[in-house]
Amino acid sequence: MWTYCSCGERHWGRYGAAGLLLTDPARTGVVLQKRSRMVHHGGTWSVPGGAIEGLEGPVRAALREAHEEAGIEAEGIDVVDTILGTDHGEWTYTYVLAEAERPADPRLGTSWEADHTAWVDLDRVATRRLHPGLRADWPGLLTTLEDCDGRTA
Repeated sequence: MWTYCSCGERHWGRYGAAGLLLTDPARTGVVLQKRSRMVHHGGTWSVPGGAIEGLEGPVRAALREAHEEAGIEAEGIDVVDTILGTDHGEWTYTYVLAEAERPADPRLGTSWEADHTAWVDLDRVATRRLHPGLRADWPGLLTTLEDCDGRTA
């Protein structure tokens, strides 16, 4: 469901939205997906994520959406932190920072919402055509990832 907020834009998710910022312990990359042309800002790259449903929190929403969109299983993922990205008061987008071992040959799923899902090296993320929200948030997220230096909080 679309939400129209005071910023003048519409956002997906009555209760806000969340995405899984999945990285490896050494912080060499993150999982990104190329959004299907059938979704808002199709053809751009972002983290797996979507609307928070009902009383669901950001962590549960991000893990659910990552499973639905890319087949990412919650088992084997360690949630490290949540990072507030966009905050318009009545609508927010939260990144769920999590770690998992980066496979040598990752085979991540796709769905009607995502054309492609892949591990992307940190130094290559900004070269992609990013979703406008991720493009705005990426410099701060990258600083957070680099500051963590492979250590969880």
